[in-house]
Amino acid sequence: MHLVSDSLRYFVEVARTGSIAEASESLHIAASAISRHIARLEQETGTRLFDRHPRGMVPTEAGRLLADHARRTLLEESDLLERIRDLHESGRALVTVACTEGFVEDFVPAEIARFREHFPAARVHLTVTDPAAATEAVATGTADVALTFSLAPAFGVHVAFSSAEPIVALVPDGHPLGDRDSISLADLREHPLALMDGGSTLRELVDIGCAAEGLHLGPVLTSNSSAALNALARRTGAVTLTGLLSARHLVGDGFRTVPLSNPELRRRTLQVQTMARRTLPPAVDAFVRQVVASLGT
Repeated sequence: MHLVSDSLRYFVEVARTGSIAEASESLHIAASAISRHIARLEQETGTRLFDRHPRGMVPTEAGRLLADHARRTLLEESDLLERIRDLHESGRALVTVACTEGFVEDFVPAEIARFREHFPAARVHLTVTDPAAATEAVATGTADVALTFSLAPAFGVHVAFSSAEPIVALVPDGHPLGDRDSISLADLREHPLALMDGGSTLRELVDIGCAAEGLHLGPVLTSNSSAALNALARRTGAVTLTGLLSARHLVGDGFRTVPLSNPELRRRTLQVQTMARRTLPPAVDAFVRQVVASLGT
């Protein structure tokens, strides 16, 4: 059952894939039919919705506006149909969450456990990814909510919560840097360092800070897993860098945090994001409100 026109469905898929041929393959609809629907939409809106290039189709400014509206409309249709089907099974909704590595060891699992105390029949799907992909997931409707770190405003998302999340050093108890009021990136040169690799906001800001001071840090371990970095630090006494939220379950369990003085490392914000102008289903809204309340305390 579909409440939204096929034209919008086909349009969104062409916008996503950049190709009528690829949209045809993924939707199992003839390319000629998709072309006719796109032409009809352009006739109805009175404007060109795609720029046609040899390597694909790119939405125009009008096309981007329509894609944003269409994704939101399709999600709301899906939400409505799900609620109609599940009226006799209250709380059965699916909540899809995208988050970055820093949330996954402690915060998000704890919030999911709390959420299911109130919605025991609810299902949650969690994807761990990089910050840009988490934001893209809510902007395009792949995820209901993103918990991520941000350096700049993003198009197509509503920020339900935002707070500064400076980068700090995480050091094992007894480490020579552990009793300092603050340290700088330069102080880390004399100590083994375990560091996130590229793709994270943390690594981006560390690289900016090092470039500003002409520093070169040679980590003994780089990884896309904070769990691996923390495990090495616990076993060897290495220093790693993290956010306060990401480290909170480790403080008092063999680790302490030390502020970093470099101004570049205070540019990051922690955000809870949803799709802009989307009316959230009740279970998703409840999960977002719970997470925001937890972060605000």
